[in-house]
This record gives sequence, structure tokens and C-alpha cells, in this order.
Amino acid sequence: MPPRRSLRNRVAVTLAVFGALVSIALATLIYLMSHDLERRLIDDTLTAELDDLIARRQRNPYSLPEQTATIRAFVMPEKPTGDSVPGEVAALTPGQHHLVLAQTPYRAAVRITDGQRFVVLYDVTALERRERGFVLLLAASVLLVTLISALSGRRLATRVIAPVTELVRRAANLRPERMHTPLADAFPWVEIQQLAADFDAYLHRLHDFIERERLFTGDISHELRTPLAVISGASELLLSDETVDERNRARIARIGRAVAEMNEMTGALLALAREQDAVSAPSSACDVASLAAELVNRYRELFRTKPVELVLDIQAQPQIQAERAALSMVLGNLLRNALSFTSEGVVRVCVLPSAVEVHDTGKGIGDIDVARLFQPYVRGDDSHGAGLGLSLVQRLCERHDWRVTLANLPDGGTIARLEFGAPLPTA
Repeated sequence: MPPRRSLRNRVAVTLAVFGALVSIALATLIYLMSHDLERRLIDDTLTAELDDLIARRQRNPYSLPEQTATIRAFVMPEKPTGDSVPGEVAALTPGQHHLVLAQTPYRAAVRITDGQRFVVLYDVTALERRERGFVLLLAASVLLVTLISALSGRRLATRVIAPVTELVRRAANLRPERMHTPLADAFPWVEIQQLAADFDAYLHRLHDFIERERLFTGDISHELRTPLAVISGASELLLSDETVDERNRARIARIGRAVAEMNEMTGALLALAREQDAVSAPSSACDVASLAAELVNRYRELFRTKPVELVLDIQAQPQIQAERAALSMVLGNLLRNALSFTSEGVVRVCVLPSAVEVHDTGKGIGDIDVARLFQPYVRGDDSHGAGLGLSLVQRLCERHDWRVTLANLPDGGTIARLEFGAPLPTA
């Protein structure tokens, strides 16, 4: 299951990241513009100093170069010789340069005029110190803007998604079996209104579906009971006819039992079609052993031509609170599957204190994912059915809080186990 994520946190994080990116971009732009402006101002200052130095030397060839705390100037032949000028300065070509002398950074301007080389150096130590402080200030500003964006973003996100939260709250209180006021009328925002309208349409379809299901279950219950009652009455009349021989009397009795079983199954299927939380009459106590015996006798007759021995092993007499028809359908499907997939051998039904097991000597279920076998329309490799039997078993077990499992036996074959919890106390 994927982790749950908060839409509010996502909006807040998005605003914080956006604020951080914008502030970083602005801080970078401000720093680059400030750095470029300061460099231009220093270069202009060096150019002005060079012009002044050259003009003074032209007026007075013995005028000394300027030496201050910030500016140092040098005048030398075009091809300097000797050690009177630092080698880094003497090697500079005409133009603007950046160099370090005695661990002091300088910005330099060089010009050659009338066979002389004029060099002016500007100490940028204080400038670089100010730049580092400015960078720290910009970084602190970025962090502050990011923090403000995160805090304000979380608060704004709460207000922005408030309509969605309100829609979720109202939708959680809706019940499809009851009519409700349309949600779309309560929200003026276009996007939320569209979402609410989709909810309304879905709930309306679901309400109509539930109504159709209720009508269908009621109608089919009424319509099926009438022909079943006719068949049951006709079979009883035939059984009371003394002219019917024993062979036909046994066949009529089978028809009567089949009608009674169909009545029970109809009731179980209709109950399964209704919602899980629907109010239903409490189930009576069901004798698991006697029901298993009936099923074994029934399927022994149905599969009498197959070389399979059907054995009933009653090790307990559990009584459970459940619909007899539902338990009959579950055990009947498990027993029918075991007989269908066993070509020869033994099928054993074991009644235990809190479970019923069906063992067979067939091929087994192989390597197929057992969980998939309980899904609708999923069949095994050798199955020729519709793939609905085990799905029906699973739904009946979920309704009654039972547990059904399938597994391969070590010596071949399959074991189907139905666990129905603690049985009723015996008298």
C-alpha cells in the first residue's frame, strides 16, 4: 500500500521550493550586478589615475608616482630592467588585470606611452571583504525568504484546500441508499463544483443501482418461490400416489430434495446479494456433522459412476450460528470440486471441532496462485467450469466471518479447509 501524502503539505512544500528558487535567482542576479558594477567603478578609477599620472609625468618628468594606502603606481621603461619593480608588475601587458602581491589582491591597469610603461594598482582587500559579507547577507535573505514561504505556504495551503476538505467531510457522511442534497450547490468554485457534481452523479447512479437491486431481490424471491412451491406440491402428491412404484418413488423423492435445496440456495443467494450491513433475521444453530452427512450422501449418488470413494470422517459434532443454506453451498462447492478433479481414488470429508476439511487424491492445484482461484472467472488448468464456484465460496465466507484455504498435500492431491471459528456450546 503506497504511503499516504498530505495535499496541504505538498502545496506548502511547493510554495517553499518556489520561494527558495526565486530568492536564489534574485540573490544571484543582485550579486552579479553588484560585482560587475564595483569592477567597473574600480576600472574607471584606475583609468582616471593613469590619465592623471601620465599628464603629471608629461609636465614634470621627475614627478613621483602616487603611493597611498589603496593605490600604488609605477613608471618604468617599456622594457623594464633591474629589480626596482616587482616581477609580477613588470610582466603585465597593457590593459586591465587582477594579481596578488604579498598576499594582497590588486586590480591593475597598464598603459604604454612615449616609450614608458605606466602601471596603477588598486588594493581590493576591503572590497572583497565587503563582497563576502554581502554574499552572507544574500544567503541569509534566501533562507529567511524560504522559511517565510514555507510557513505562509502551509497557512495558505490550509485555506486553499479548505473547499476540498469540506467536500471530503460531506462526502464521508453520505449514504448511497439515502437521497441527499446535491453537493455541487454548496461550492461556488468551478473546480470543486465540477468534482462535487461528479460525486453527485456517481451517488445518484449508485442509489439507482441499490434500488434496482432491492427490487430485483424482492421480485426474484417472489417469482421463484411460486414455481418451486408448485414443484414441491406436485412431488408430494406423486409420493402420496400408491400406484407409483419404488423406483419412480425414489426419483420423485430426489426431485423433492432438489426443490428443498433450491429453496435454501435461493434464500442464501438473495441474502448474499444484499448489503453486508443490512438488517437480517438471526441465524439458527446449524449442525455441521449432519449437514456434511447429507452432502456426502447426495454427492455419492451424483458421482456413483466415477471410481472415487467418498468417505465421511466425523471427529466432532460442532454446532455453529449460521444459515444452513450458506454452509451447504460452501461445503457443497468444496466437495464438488474435489470430486470433479479426482479421476480415481478417495475423497475424505473430515468434520473437526472448529473446521471441516476435504481431502482428495487428485492432481492438486499445482503452482498457481491460490488467492487468484477465489477471484471471479479464474479457473485452474484442468477446469471446465465458469470459475464462479470458489468466488461464491469466498463471498459467503466473508459474510459469515469464516476462512477457507486451499493447499497441495505432500503425497499429491488437495486439501480444502473451512474454518468457522468457535462452535456453539453444547448442552
